Amino acid sequence: MPMRNWGAWFGGLTLWAAFGFMMVMFSGNPANGWGDLLLVAAFFVGLCHLVTLAAMFSYVKVTPAALLVVNPGLSTAIPWSRVQEVVAEHGLVVRVRGGEDVHCYAFQPSVVGRLMGYPGAHRAASKIDSYGKRVALAAGKDDPESAVTWRRHLLWVVGGWSVFALLVPSLVRVL
Repeated sequence: MPMRNWGAWFGGLTLWAAFGFMMVMFSGNPANGWGDLLLVAAFFVGLCHLVTLAAMFSYVKVTPAALLVVNPGLSTAIPWSRVQEVVAEHGLVVRVRGGEDVHCYAFQPSVVGRLMGYPGAHRAASKIDSYGKRVALAAGKDDPESAVTWRRHLLWVVGGWSVFALLVPSLVRVL
């Protein structure tokens, strides 16, 4: 089960609601033609996708083979044999044995997190640590694998936000 920062999700949903409300209000104005609506819809598609990238695409997932860190543009699978430790000092950071640290965008440092002591990052780190201790660590030196998740981004933009941005003005105008 993926671990996410629910504060970021709440912020993302709040922004989506605000953008949806602005789109409905713009669509409800009879002075705006369909060309204007399509231009505003394209603007909101890009804006909503950026909010989705920043607030909702990132997570950390514990699997038997590896620790999966999914950041907005890059997904990294770190084999358990390479995970040195997971720390939650300023956000969540995976220290990789013999490699660069992997920062988890889902639990990034923030002013609110600093004031509250990063409780979400500490919970995630303790869950990852307890699971890592139960997993039989392989002796091999597997390299972390990174991949860009283009398919997911394309699906969200084309199949999700574009449909939503065209559906909202159409429904508002019809109703």
